[in-house]
Amino acid sequence: MPTVTFPLPYLQRLTSTPPQYLEQQAFDYGLDAVLTEHHLEVEVTAERPDLLAAEGFTRAINIYNGQSRALPQQLHSSGLTVTVDETVQSLRPHLAALVVRDAHLQNGGLEVLIQFQEKVTQTFGRQRKKIAIGVYDLDQLVGPLTYTAVCQDDLIFVPLGSQEVMTARQILVDHPSGQLYRHTLPPEDRVPVLQDAEGTVLSMPPIVNAVGIGEVTPQTRHLFIDVTGILAKTVLETINILAHNFLDTGAQVQTVDIVTPEKTLVTPSLDRRPITFSAKYLNEIMGTAIPKANLGRVLSRMDLCVTGTDVVHVPTYRTDIFSQVDIAGDLLVALGIESLQAEPLAVKFHMGDALALRQFGFQVGDLAQRMGLMEVKNYILTDPDILTRFAPDYGHTSNAKSRTSSATRPLLQPGLLDILSRNINAPKPINIYETGDVLQLGADGAIAEHYRWGFASLDARASFSTAKAYIQTLLKALAIPYTLIACDDHYYLPGRAATVLVEGDPVGQFGEIHPQVLGAFSFPEPVCAGELDCRLLHQFRTQGMIVNREP
Repeated sequence: MPTVTFPLPYLQRLTSTPPQYLEQQAFDYGLDAVLTEHHLEVEVTAERPDLLAAEGFTRAINIYNGQSRALPQQLHSSGLTVTVDETVQSLRPHLAALVVRDAHLQNGGLEVLIQFQEKVTQTFGRQRKKIAIGVYDLDQLVGPLTYTAVCQDDLIFVPLGSQEVMTARQILVDHPSGQLYRHTLPPEDRVPVLQDAEGTVLSMPPIVNAVGIGEVTPQTRHLFIDVTGILAKTVLETINILAHNFLDTGAQVQTVDIVTPEKTLVTPSLDRRPITFSAKYLNEIMGTAIPKANLGRVLSRMDLCVTGTDVVHVPTYRTDIFSQVDIAGDLLVALGIESLQAEPLAVKFHMGDALALRQFGFQVGDLAQRMGLMEVKNYILTDPDILTRFAPDYGHTSNAKSRTSSATRPLLQPGLLDILSRNINAPKPINIYETGDVLQLGADGAIAEHYRWGFASLDARASFSTAKAYIQTLLKALAIPYTLIACDDHYYLPGRAATVLVEGDPVGQFGEIHPQVLGAFSFPEPVCAGELDCRLLHQFRTQGMIVNREP
């Protein structure tokens, strides 16, 4: 979790809470904080990017303590317009912006702003891949602005940290920011650029600002701020957080019109979004008995506004609330965990039994270890680049935190081969196995969960016979009769793979891995692998036949 450092003098500008109480109040709010002589260090959870700002932290503490917060009914327009050209759609398609007047950047204000900019883009923004923030001197630009894409050799300006004019291509190769963040842009000959009506370059998002207009000092009073990114939702959430931060310092925030090929957006927004909830559900999950009429008073400590009996209105800086489950978490913080008392007489004990399928999996694992296989574990979320070599259809997660964990595995073998590839230099042979869940997509798009056992062997002598020996030994030990037919899965060597049938139904496959797959993983020696569906095998053992294939 990211840690931020807030100067105590700056915090005292934003809250009346004495410094000696901030550490405990942060703990009551669910945050770890350490108070030093001149600073407060706060460890912020990943789902609360608003707390990465000193303004966001003090806002939360002030509201938690019952202090009122004044916000304008609506934000006035700055009169500025940013036109988003369709040429950026394949590069970095989304942009939001705001104008700040009478900003207070002295006495630590600029340092806190820069810290928030860096922390939120490095964590919430995934090293500027997902979002990047640009801050500019409003007095030096001439509207309207244009966000477009140009060829790398045609974009010429002086970047921050340099005194020489450079092309975009030179910046990506030679400039420290270009070297650090060029991975955030697709490998195209064009790059995005933000420029004003006179053609003055503000920045090359998300790489670097331009000298002059992109330089901000503590004496700068009026700001233009943009957020660019690959996901519209994240871009809008970030610009809304920035708006709240500046409003809490007493600055004036104004909107900017964003003109896209599809529509015109006005950013930022202070309009709360509604989330439905059930008072009964909240009380049941919390073990409380709070009347509906009192829920609004309690939740107001978290800046949640209850209207009627079943709707909570969430402020736009809260990006972590999606459903009433999240509201329950806020209710716990608002009540204080120390206020919840255990009721020993209400505790009921039940004797449970292990799930039969998992017990069967333990038995299969025990047999695998007796065959000399070493157990490994992979996550069910994996890298789609690995899966494309094995299965064309697999599930994708929306808004994944990392591409390497953005796809659901339909097979165990890709993960097993990935583990082998990371241990190529270890003594051979390397024989491993795994039992775990996989998610497979049906023809109708439905997702089916399967519990499987898989193995893989990296050895100069690994072959079809090796794989067959593992499968044959395991099934005979389980007393499950089987037959084999040819398997034509493309990741196996043709003619050196088989499908396992039990009562005529396929329950798994095994074989020698195809040379093209071996090359993709840089294996110096042959690999054989396979896997079986534990649910189908267990079903046959308990019922004597396989009734259906769906879990």
